[in-house]
Formats: sequence, C-alpha cells, structure tokens
Amino acid sequence: MSTIRDRGLVKWQAALMLPEHKSLHKRKDKDDYFLNKKPVLDEYQVEEFENNIHYAMEYHLPISFRLHNEGNPIELHGYCVYIDPVTKELSIQKKDRSFKKIKFNEIINVIVED
Repeated sequence: MSTIRDRGLVKWQAALMLPEHKSLHKRKDKDDYFLNKKPVLDEYQVEEFENNIHYAMEYHLPISFRLHNEGNPIELHGYCVYIDPVTKELSIQKKDRSFKKIKFNEIINVIVED
C-alpha cells in the first residue's frame, strides 16, 4: 500500500519562481509589516483636535502634533500661527523659529502644552 506524500505549502507556490521574485516578495512583506497604518479618527476626535488648535492659537500656547507620515509617526512641536481653510493646512512655527506647513488630515493627535 502506498502512502501519499503531502508537500505542504510548496504545492500552492507558482511553478516558476525566480530568486529575484522571492527576495522582492520577502522584502515587500517585511517593509509593509513595519509600517503603521493611519488610525481611523471619528468626528469627535477631529472636533477635539480643532478645538485644541484654536485654543492654542488664541492664547499663543505651544502645541504638540503627532503626524502620520507614510506609515511612520513623527512629532512636531511649536506654535500654530495660521490655518488655511481652503487647503486645510496649518502653518506651524517650530521652536527654532522655522515654519512648517502640515495638512490637517495628517494629524493623529494634538496636545496643548500649558
């Protein structure tokens, strides 16, 4: 009586797979694994961010932003000096007195530093 040999996952792979394909496939999976997805914000969080930004602008308080930048969150500290309602961009004056424009949809978190 003969036994059936199961090849496991090998049976589902393509018949022709070049080494370049394998390395590219592994690298793609590895890169995507370490990238963070942008969290989905509900309307209450967005409204809270707007209120914090307006409060910080009114009383000229320093503010910290956490931004989603292509999968890697970054921190930005400074003062919000202008809000462009048409392009939905904020002009931020950083601690070193340089300016940076950020888009409102990049914002993950806003903290007003008292």
